[in-house]
Amino acid sequence: MVLAASQKCIWLLVVLILCLGCGGKTNVRTPETDDYYFNKAMAFYREKDYWQAKPVFTELRDKFPLSQYAVLAELRLADIHFFSSEYVEAIHFYEEFKRLHPSHPDVPYAIFQLGMCYFNQRASIDRDQTPVEKASRHFEFLISHYPDSPFTGKAMGKYTICRQMMFEHDFYIAAFYYKTKEYWAAEQRFVKMIPAYPYNRQKDKVLWYLAKTYQHLNETDQARQTLERLRNDYPESEYAGQVERLLARSSDGEETENGN
Repeated sequence: MVLAASQKCIWLLVVLILCLGCGGKTNVRTPETDDYYFNKAMAFYREKDYWQAKPVFTELRDKFPLSQYAVLAELRLADIHFFSSEYVEAIHFYEEFKRLHPSHPDVPYAIFQLGMCYFNQRASIDRDQTPVEKASRHFEFLISHYPDSPFTGKAMGKYTICRQMMFEHDFYIAAFYYKTKEYWAAEQRFVKMIPAYPYNRQKDKVLWYLAKTYQHLNETDQARQTLERLRNDYPESEYAGQVERLLARSSDGEETENGN
C-alpha cells in the first residue's frame, strides 16, 4: 500500500511538472513591436527576398503608422518595386514619400530614384523620349536643389546622358526632314535646337545643317549668318573647310552681282 501511494505521488509530481512546463512555453512569445517587424523585413530585404519582405514592410507601416520605421518601410516598399522593375508602382511610392515627408533626409534619394525609374525606361533615339525627358527633369532638380547630396554626383552623370539622348533624338528628326527635302520642317527643328542645347559639343553639326537648309530655302542672308557663326564659334569644327568654301563662293557671288 505504501509503495502504491509513493508511485501515485511520483506520477502526480511528473504530471504537475509537465503541466508547468507546457504552461511556460505558451507564455513565451516574441513581442510584435515595430522593431521586430522592421528587423524581420530588413533581413528579407538584405537577402533580396522581396517577395517575403514586401508584406512585412506593409504590415509594419499599417500597424505602426507613427513609428519611425513606418517612414522607412514606405521607402523600402518603393525600392522593392524599383528593384523588381515595377517602375510605375515605384514612381507612385517615391512620389508619395516626397509628398508626405518633404523634409525627410531621404528625399534626395527618392528624387534620384524617381529619375532612375524613368531613365531605366529609355528607348533608342528614334523612339519617344518622354521617359528620358522626365528623368532629366528629376536629375536637374536634384542637382539644383540638393547640390551637397551624395546622389548629386550620380545625377550629374545621368543628366548628361539624358541631354545627349534628347539632342540626338531631335537631330534625328530634323535630319530626317532634311533628307526627305522637307526643308521648312527641318529649319524649324534645327532652329529650336540651338537654344535648347547651348553646351552640346555637337552644336556645330546643327549649325552646319541649318545653314544648308537655309540655302535650299533660298534664304541666303540667314545661310551666310549661320555659316559665319559656325566659323567663329567652332573654328576647329570638322565642317570648317566646307564653311570657308561656301562663304568664299557666297562672297564671289555678291561681288559678281554688284559688278553687274
